[in-house]
Amino acid sequence: MEPLVFTYEIGIIAGILLVLAYGLMNFGVLTTDSPKYQALNILGALGFAYTAVSPFNPGLLLTEAVWCVVALGFLWKIFTKKKKASHDVTGSAVIG
Repeated sequence: MEPLVFTYEIGIIAGILLVLAYGLMNFGVLTTDSPKYQALNILGALGFAYTAVSPFNPGLLLTEAVWCVVALGFLWKIFTKKKKASHDVTGSAVIG
């Protein structure tokens, strides 16, 4: 099976995105509760997962799938936390 279209280019971009997210977090530009940080992680993980399909690399595919699921979970947590906080401030959703 031949490699998928643009595998090398997508792999390079994915690597840049993950290193960019890591660097920006370490320099204090982004935090782990930033949607931008999590989006960079998701896009990077999806890119590497794409490159792991052909030729098939199960270790990389599994790692990137887990990475993506974790980042999606944190992104969900970020947005639901913001939504809950906005309800708490207005008092409309606070019971008791």
